[in-house]
Amino acid sequence: MPKIDARNRQILRLLQTDARQSNRAIAEAIELSPSSTLERVRDLERSGVVTGYHATIDRTAIGRDVAAIISVRVQPKTRERVEAVIDQLWALDEVVAVYLVSGDDDLLVEVSVPSTAALQAIVIDEIASIEGVVDERTSMLFEHRRKPVLEPLD
Repeated sequence: MPKIDARNRQILRLLQTDARQSNRAIAEAIELSPSSTLERVRDLERSGVVTGYHATIDRTAIGRDVAAIISVRVQPKTRERVEAVIDQLWALDEVVAVYLVSGDDDLLVEVSVPSTAALQAIVIDEIASIEGVVDERTSMLFEHRRKPVLEPLD
């Protein structure tokens, strides 16, 4: 793991804010040479601190106006069964995230769909019919906020 010093923190913040900016722009912003900045970015990528780059899409702009979190219970609760359920959920186009959690529920599944009718269909026709799923509860998301910049905690 590379040391996450003040310069690496700055690089991470800049990349998370706008991953499309040039290496030269990042170097200028952190007052470091472009070659040293590029080496730091590559070290962060090689070590797995930076795992990829992506575009953030507005769900409503692509017709996915309804979002929900579905709490799922799995039985029997074996590693193999839980992993099989996760794999089947992940294969569904409507699923945008799957979380394995502790507590009363085993999984939290985030879905994004065009309508409440589509939400009902994904829950009843797809998720409830997966072998091992014994219960599911759906919570509609009215608002979604996500921190675009994640920094190490001291």
